[in-house]
Amino acid sequence: MRRGSLPCLRAAAAALAVSALVACGKKGPPLPPLRPVPGPVTELAARRAGTEVRFTFKVPAQNVDASRPVSLDRVEVFAVTVGPEAEVPPNRTLLLPKYLVATIPVRPVEEEGQATPAPKPGAPVPATKEDSRPAPGDLTTFVEELNEARLKPQVLPTPAPAAVAPTTTAVASAWAATVGRLKEAPVATRVYVIRGVSRQGRPGQPSERVSVPVMEVLPPPTGVTVAVAESQVTLSWSPPAVADPLAALGAPPVYNVYGGTSPTPLNPSPLPLTTFDRAGATFGTEECFVVRTVVTRGNLSIESPASAPACVTATDTFPPTAPKGLSAVANLGAINLIWDANTESDLAGYIVLRGEVPGDKLQAITAAPIRETTYVDATAKPGTRYVYVIVAVDRATPANTSPQSARVEETAR
Repeated sequence: MRRGSLPCLRAAAAALAVSALVACGKKGPPLPPLRPVPGPVTELAARRAGTEVRFTFKVPAQNVDASRPVSLDRVEVFAVTVGPEAEVPPNRTLLLPKYLVATIPVRPVEEEGQATPAPKPGAPVPATKEDSRPAPGDLTTFVEELNEARLKPQVLPTPAPAAVAPTTTAVASAWAATVGRLKEAPVATRVYVIRGVSRQGRPGQPSERVSVPVMEVLPPPTGVTVAVAESQVTLSWSPPAVADPLAALGAPPVYNVYGGTSPTPLNPSPLPLTTFDRAGATFGTEECFVVRTVVTRGNLSIESPASAPACVTATDTFPPTAPKGLSAVANLGAINLIWDANTESDLAGYIVLRGEVPGDKLQAITAAPIRETTYVDATAKPGTRYVYVIVAVDRATPANTSPQSARVEETAR
């Protein structure tokens, strides 16, 4: 080593050390994630109705590290049917291409500052069409039909080892276990997991698992009928014709009522009774209703197929109530009438009826229903005593007429 080299090396090392200390104490801007992947779906809910399994969930709106915009290309749904008492496979096995049952493309999100590329000169302008793909944060739906292939277990229980001669205690324990299994009613289940996939093809965080029993469901209710009143529709039905042995071990079945093609029940929670009143009646339009039997296993509702639809085209045969508070005041050359307003929403107006006292037939003196609750009879003859009544009519075709109001009498001046 040449003379003078050692001091130089020592000085360089000291400079590097000081530089490192300065660098360690300095805070720079946070680095962006190198491999962003979408977070899990949220607000996941599932319901089995007959042979359909219906999921609703919100598409991931942020990455696993909470950064935005979310890197999301699609949502994947995986499912496998597991035999009774078989072990559910872990996610590393379930999240394989052979168990992928659906892919839901997601509408891309434009990053801040990113501009939509302009079309090339002379290129045809694409036809505008609404994009039906869900966007990040949207509530979306996935429906799977449980056909024969999907009901067949793909994962079976591991064969048990050969049994040894049971002792008395072992026999008692086995009996207790058998009773427990009967109450739990082991059945095949279809297990679902949902996850997002980034634009670079990297899988995101999987959702919680949803296990849907694929047991035979209850039969639907029978004899569904619908009756119409002025302000409500009443449905009634009979319980299923065949009792479910699983339900006999627990709570009795309950029911959900559906109107039209809506996937949401009209009742906010399952009904323990076999009747349901829906407020409001739609006149002149056919309405159809179905009822499904519901049983609950854990936190999952399992519904029967729909009952035969009960349809009705309601006819408005309900008249308004009789007007009240009618009074008459005679003025020079006229008799003034006033009464209380009716409150029916379909009120068309009022008709004034008049007759001479005594015993003359009442006749309408208004050519058409009037909306006002006052009327001036300027055709009254001085010295003649008249009797008046008011009736209300609605907008039905043909119109319904209320009972007559209380009668009042007055003599014209």
